[in-house]
Amino acid sequence: MKSEPEKVNETVLRHAWQMARDCDARAIVVCADVFRSPAELRVHFLKDLSVRTIVVARDVRPFEDVAGDCVEVIQAPDVGLTRMEQIKMAILLGISRRVLSHGERVVCLSGVAGSNHVDTVFLTKVGEEPEMFATADVEELREHSNPEVFEKVLDIAIDLGQEGREGKPVGALFVVGDVEHVKEFCEPLILNPLQGHPEEQRNILNAAVRETIKELSALDGAFLVRDDGVVESAVVFLRCITPGSALPPGLGALHRTAAGITAATKATAIAVSESTGTVRVFRDGKIVIEIEKPRHVGSVGPVPGTSS
Repeated sequence: MKSEPEKVNETVLRHAWQMARDCDARAIVVCADVFRSPAELRVHFLKDLSVRTIVVARDVRPFEDVAGDCVEVIQAPDVGLTRMEQIKMAILLGISRRVLSHGERVVCLSGVAGSNHVDTVFLTKVGEEPEMFATADVEELREHSNPEVFEKVLDIAIDLGQEGREGKPVGALFVVGDVEHVKEFCEPLILNPLQGHPEEQRNILNAAVRETIKELSALDGAFLVRDDGVVESAVVFLRCITPGSALPPGLGALHRTAAGITAATKATAIAVSESTGTVRVFRDGKIVIEIEKPRHVGSVGPVPGTSS
């Protein structure tokens, strides 16, 4: 006999799939961390492939064998997020991976991570929901030559925003892409701590580099990351360039710098606010999206299948 949560899940999911078909949705985006085990997702989601399914999870290994023409599997940052932040992150990654585009209608499903209870169904058009994206020009995010690099930097930034470093909040700025042009606007604050190291040992795609980057984030200055993931420079000073559009009140020099450098170059900037832990992504001098730090990170649950 099915449990009460299982019955509720089946009802919610049945209506979500019907909504997707009735509204001619481009895809159903599933924040898969809500499930305690991959088997639960397979039972509920992967039976009906009449609508394209995008599975976003912190641990994608259990879903890799189902990826194909109708199922896209995308790895999310290994941090706890609220329901709405899960959905924002899922759509952001879908745009970065070029599987979602501006104006496409999608149905998003989410819930508390590890709860095994889908309690949120969200119908939206990509880039047309002010609560999710600070600008409608989300197509700018599709210009990354290497979405994996952008996603790894975003992962580190969100981790820093939520956990800080050794229990203390830190601010950080990552500038990704168009490095040669960006260098025209920067100068070192100290000797580049990464200079002289082999490129493979300072590539953001190398898991061993993660702790080094987090350690260096305690110092003032920005990280310059090439399109291939190599961290070209760390702890650099970026001259403040006036962005083309005004920023929201309350944002300081870090965010003005992020806006300015992306207005002057084709780079993407990811800024971590020291005061709030909020992560903001900038393109073309504007904030594209904000990922807020949950008020109680522990309440959003661990990665399914792991202990907290």
